[in-house]
Amino acid sequence: MKRMIALGVAFLLPAALVAGGKVKLNVKTGLWQTTITNTVTGSMGIPPEMAAQLTPAQRARFEAAQKKRASGTPRTETHKNCLTPEKLAEDPFTDRSHGDEAKCSETVIKSTASDLEVRELCSYGSSKSDIHLSFHADSQEHVTGTGTTNVTTGGHDMHSNMKLESKWLSSACPAGTR
Repeated sequence: MKRMIALGVAFLLPAALVAGGKVKLNVKTGLWQTTITNTVTGSMGIPPEMAAQLTPAQRARFEAAQKKRASGTPRTETHKNCLTPEKLAEDPFTDRSHGDEAKCSETVIKSTASDLEVRELCSYGSSKSDIHLSFHADSQEHVTGTGTTNVTTGGHDMHSNMKLESKWLSSACPAGTR
């Protein structure tokens, strides 16, 4: 579950810029820098199937990490990603692995050369998530976006509000940039 949220955030911009079957946002390929501010409240809880496998110490560490993450304090991270022509040709949501047991459905709300809005509903084990993403390409070199994530696991609810800004840096990507 934690991995699903992390992957969702990590791949937001590349996922927003491209969309197999959707209209691609009109942006440049190359190196992009994305700044994401995320505010999390609530707690994901521990799915019963996972809780059964944890030692008391592991469970305590998990709960402490969740409590810290869900403080409601905005957290800002900046990442660099490489948007290649190949990524533009793929459906970006296939990159976001939720695990073999996850069942997800995606609804495209809006898809134009300057805007993409998507909702994704997933269920896996006793967990459910509802993700809503909205992106706007101001130009070929600048994208802004917002997103909300609501996750219910083990009787607990976690809510996340995200804002991002991404800017194109160059047509060349350094070796090792994803």
